[in-house]
Amino acid sequence: MIVVMVLFFIMAMMAAFANRNLLFEQRIASNYYRSSVSAEVADAGIEWTLAMLNGANVDGACRATAASTVSFRDRYLTIDRDTRVISAIDSSGAVSSSCVHNAVSDWVCQCPDATAWAEVDNSAANQNRMQPSFTIAFNNAIIRPLAPISPGVIKLVAGGCNSSLPGNCTNITTGMAGSLGMSNVTITVALVSALKMPPAAPLTVKGAVAMDAVGLGLHNTDPRSNGLLMVSGGLPASGWVDARLDSLPGTPPRQALIEGDQELGNATSNQMFAKFFGMSPERYRDQPAVRQITCGANCMVELLAAYNLGVRIAWIAGDMTLSANQILGSATAPMVVIATGNVAIQGAMQLTGLLYARGNVIWDGGTGLSMLTGALITERNFTSTGAVDILYQGAVIDELKNRTGSFVRVPGSWFDQ
Repeated sequence: MIVVMVLFFIMAMMAAFANRNLLFEQRIASNYYRSSVSAEVADAGIEWTLAMLNGANVDGACRATAASTVSFRDRYLTIDRDTRVISAIDSSGAVSSSCVHNAVSDWVCQCPDATAWAEVDNSAANQNRMQPSFTIAFNNAIIRPLAPISPGVIKLVAGGCNSSLPGNCTNITTGMAGSLGMSNVTITVALVSALKMPPAAPLTVKGAVAMDAVGLGLHNTDPRSNGLLMVSGGLPASGWVDARLDSLPGTPPRQALIEGDQELGNATSNQMFAKFFGMSPERYRDQPAVRQITCGANCMVELLAAYNLGVRIAWIAGDMTLSANQILGSATAPMVVIATGNVAIQGAMQLTGLLYARGNVIWDGGTGLSMLTGALITERNFTSTGAVDILYQGAVIDELKNRTGSFVRVPGSWFDQ
């Protein structure tokens, strides 16, 4: 009997020890689970933010809407038009926006003004569940406060949390910190310019230029471009009207016209495209901030709808016709429109930005004001009839070069912290 009791006691001790190991393994597994969830949610926050930076105008709930005039990037970032330096509107590096995954497998997000962040409104039922959440913030000095700020890049920090209230992970005094998984992912994002090498003239034509008796109006008083009015690769055009040409003071208008440029005329279409955009047409088309638009009989309808949603780079596959008296673009928010076919512009309208055509451009201005403020480039021929004016404005070109484009992840930047 004594031997049996001793054996039972030993077995009980072994069972207790095994149970103790099981408890430790369960705790370790639980910690691994919380850690992996928070890390995956932080990664999701990075990808979500990159998509939002290249997205349309959003409301306070981060939903795309034409009712809003502010994009996600404009809510939280400022981009200097002259230096390309990107900085957070809230320079303290505070949390900018957040998202919570609720019980119905959906994300509830918040995109308030940069200095007005508050906890995401989540139901009490979700607060008792392990529903993950993430917060994002921008700060150029968060990693290297003494290093000079590089133009065109900024740090993006995403914080993952396996609590449905992100504040539980940012405030360790809640009493829940010991049961939460928290992860931070920091990367560098860069702005790829929508117009890497701007043209120096309001009109650039690979082929020939033709106009009627009214003449073509070209205007450029920007000293940085030496008042250049046109560059073409074709034979000299006839029909110029000096009164419709406006260059730097004291410069004869005809001397601001470069015609028969052999380098431009001999370049292939892809070489010409890459000269201004810095990449192949296919690669440019597939950028995250570029929107491919299918046009109807009058593409101005689709372009206006896209512009009001916040689209600033439009890609039109095939021919494009603009035939409405409308205003598209502004000096502070110009638009890049690229058409892979021929472009026909009919009637009075005001366009601000860059129009690039891979085919011929025929512009009938009629008798009203028909003006493009920015630049026009075509890989073939250009023909104008009626009152057509193209005004080269340095501020618009700088907006396209330094403030417009796609945000992308800098490779390897997760390691450079």
